[in-house]
Amino acid sequence: MIRSFLMLLILCLFACPCWAGRQAKTGVKKGNILYNEGRFKEALKNYGEALTDAPESDIVNFNLGTALYKTKDYKASIGHFEKSLLSEQESTEQKAAYNIGNTKYKFGIGFEETDLERAIGLLRESLRHYGRAIELDMEDADAQYNYEFVKNELERLLQKQRQQQQQQQQQQQQQQQQQQPPQPQQDKKDDSEQEPEGQGQKDQEKDQEKDQEKDQEKDQEKDQEKDQQPPEQPEGPSEDKEQEDGDGRPRGAQPPPGGMSEQEALMLLESYGQEEEPGELYKEKMPAYGLPEDWKDW
Repeated sequence: MIRSFLMLLILCLFACPCWAGRQAKTGVKKGNILYNEGRFKEALKNYGEALTDAPESDIVNFNLGTALYKTKDYKASIGHFEKSLLSEQESTEQKAAYNIGNTKYKFGIGFEETDLERAIGLLRESLRHYGRAIELDMEDADAQYNYEFVKNELERLLQKQRQQQQQQQQQQQQQQQQQQPPQPQQDKKDDSEQEPEGQGQKDQEKDQEKDQEKDQEKDQEKDQEKDQQPPEQPEGPSEDKEQEDGDGRPRGAQPPPGGMSEQEALMLLESYGQEEEPGELYKEKMPAYGLPEDWKDW
């Protein structure tokens, strides 16, 4: 009796892996049908059931990660793709590395406005996985294109980060200047700069004597000019039109700032070209690898 029970238990233990494998295959087949129809959320349910029966399967994890990518659940997608990287098949590892590059870029670029440092870190990881995909397949044109695309995006974010850091430094400097109390003005000269007593009064007397001499000289010059002036001429007829200077401005009018006349300014505006059009943007080419044909009947 006991011997029969033990034999039955051993048979059950050996039969369980086979049964679990069949259940996983069934879930993958159903999920693949739904995936190919674009019903990604429904496919996720079947892939999830298959994952319960075969949690370490590189095929199940790859398919599940691809379906999650299609539903834009990038964070969960990355975890399943990373498990499929452990596949013994090099082609599976290459496709998983490529898809991780896509997913980390999509996940990272979403943090550009809220967490720029995190976005930069995810884009760097994206480049690393694209590089691995290229190592495994040097002829993968999509991986090479996406590598250059994300490289340019990363440089753009780094430039943006540098600009933000400069602005923060300027703001901090302005705040520090505003917080500093004003320096009191010194009304009195230092002892070393003070004039000796009596010296200031002597200097003032000398200055007054010089001013008086200058005034006398000016009066003499005025008297001489009066003696040399010709008799006054009668005034001529008045002109209605104001006289103009050589540059077209009324005589006595102040020139515009910078010494440029109004006419010159208009000519400069007319010769100024239109605003430059923005350069061509990189065309995004981020298709995720779908389900391989030889896995559909796995």
